[in-house]
Amino acid sequence: MKKLFKAISLIAVIALLAGVLAFSLVACDGKNDTTLRFAAPDGTPALAMLTLASEGQKLGGKTVDYEVVSPSNIATEMTSGKADIVIMPVNAGATQIVKNGVDYKLISIAVEGSLYLVGHKEADGAGNVPDITINDIKGKKIACIGEQGVPGLVFKYVMSKNGINIVTDEAKKDALGENEVFVEYVADGSVAAQRYKGGMVDFIVVGEPAATAQKANKDNNINAEMNMQTEYAKANGTQGVDDYPQAGLFVKTALTQDTQLMKDLFAALDKNEDWIEANADKVTAEAEKIGSTSKFPAPAIPRCALDCSDLDAEDVSEILAFLNSVAPAVKWEEGKDKLFALGLAG
Repeated sequence: MKKLFKAISLIAVIALLAGVLAFSLVACDGKNDTTLRFAAPDGTPALAMLTLASEGQKLGGKTVDYEVVSPSNIATEMTSGKADIVIMPVNAGATQIVKNGVDYKLISIAVEGSLYLVGHKEADGAGNVPDITINDIKGKKIACIGEQGVPGLVFKYVMSKNGINIVTDEAKKDALGENEVFVEYVADGSVAAQRYKGGMVDFIVVGEPAATAQKANKDNNINAEMNMQTEYAKANGTQGVDDYPQAGLFVKTALTQDTQLMKDLFAALDKNEDWIEANADKVTAEAEKIGSTSKFPAPAIPRCALDCSDLDAEDVSEILAFLNSVAPAVKWEEGKDKLFALGLAG
């Protein structure tokens, strides 16, 4: 009986060892690795993960599913915890972390300011078309993207600092005062362009690459622009500042502890920027491969303002200053330890 018991025990041990060995072989073969999800909204933010997605880049030995989603759906990627890595408006992601306690960190600014107000302006006597000014838009109708995102907040901030009241009541759009503008907030640049072409608005506020694409479309009669980055700096009264954080790169907190994954991520982001800079004429075709419907004219690429470097203390100060300017109701300083993860590139 003892011999039988020993035989059964030996068989059980051998079976257990075989199972462990099989699991180890599967893990080493990469067939049982963790799959991560990296989501970005269509448009310039999607460029930040362009070659990572088109090449199926692994990060930290982990398979990554990359997806370009509609800008209107990007917030749910974080609120539902669906995405492990997500690019979204800085203010929206930061608010979810500081106010609602979602378990993510802001690790980088994927896109700096790339917002422009565009429309038509008559040429001067020398045939040059001057930039659009604040005075040019007073009493006018404007379509603006991203009411609750960075574009809408920046536009509101600039208008407020220039003493201009935003009117959104349709009934009042044809009876504007001297220091008023009528603003219709729209889902994206294509809708803004349709409103302009239909004669419903005089100007549109869009990001790149839409601003360059709309100016290049001769049917639009768009020939002039206002650089919203410059206007933000003027309104903010900050010398030497010509930009602001537009789209942030957010990662689930637990992943920030994976040193190799973070190193691989930043190395891939840096390589991606280099490729885009060197291949501006190929960006649209490459973007189509990953499901983007946006067009990226080569002249727009430098104005898309990709960043994707890891954050340091100076970056944190600038981001907090921006958030305090456009969304002062949130106690950003109190929540900064929850919000940021610094120096993860290694």
